Amino acid sequence: MSILAACPMKANVSSNVFRVEDKKDIDLKGDMEDEREKSLVLPFKAFQVDNAEICVMSYNVHSAVTMRIIDVNGITVDVYSSSLTSQQIISFDISNYPNGAYTLVISTPQGTYLTGVFDVN
Repeated sequence: MSILAACPMKANVSSNVFRVEDKKDIDLKGDMEDEREKSLVLPFKAFQVDNAEICVMSYNVHSAVTMRIIDVNGITVDVYSSSLTSQQIISFDISNYPNGAYTLVISTPQGTYLTGVFDVN
């Protein structure tokens, strides 16, 4: 796992895909190209649980993924970089984030660049 030195990492890894009952989906937009082929189906799902957690689920195996949460000023406030297994969930604790809009960015060396906006109230 690699971490940008200037960014604190608060992400956790969870294998329990069905642990979240009440969630708000984050609409991901962008280009997706996985290691095998270009796809119209996104192999990631992102959702917000209350104002406490952002979760990203990987439907496929990815050899390298970087997830960043960026604030309205363009500053990266959280980052997670690693390989992912199928059905793996990465969660970010956002309970101490100041109110405002944030952008989740998911990228891979294969060309994936997905973004989704969420609010913390």
